[in-house]
Amino acid sequence: MNMSILITGGAGYIGSHIAEQLIDRKHDVIILDNLTTGYKRLINKEAIFIKGDINNKKLISNIIKQYNIQTIIHLAAYLNVSEAEKKKLKYYNNNVKGTEALLSACKNSNIKNFIFSSSCSIYGNVKGSVNERVKPNPQGYYAYTKFKGEELIKKYSKKYKFKYGLL
Repeated sequence: MNMSILITGGAGYIGSHIAEQLIDRKHDVIILDNLTTGYKRLINKEAIFIKGDINNKKLISNIIKQYNIQTIIHLAAYLNVSEAEKKKLKYYNNNVKGTEALLSACKNSNIKNFIFSSSCSIYGNVKGSVNERVKPNPQGYYAYTKFKGEELIKKYSKKYKFKYGLL
């Protein structure tokens, strides 16, 4: 079944590879990236590319409606662990507020699935293997922003009735 899928941060290494796999499976892929850390050259020519920011709720709402997006794969984030400790506001505004703007744009839409690239760092310094029954214990600020993103996704999934996956 052909779906329209929005990938935030799709001009990065992981996003570009996911886009390629989805395009090979005949899905319509729309990539939203502000190119802060992504590269336009990595974007598959068959994807629709929109240069923009996840904090731009109006832009995201328009993309969701215009392209009838059913699935969002949210990869856009600042991810430098040491920088996060020094520039907390930058990380909060992008990783937490940006995720919330993206989620709020899902209101009155056809979003059925929301996949979030989180981090195992939300569990802190755990000895041995980690599974989803381990209680989150984010140690650094980057981990904190990813944990807050997960909480927002759980909250909005109930509110707007979509499924989610936290990676």
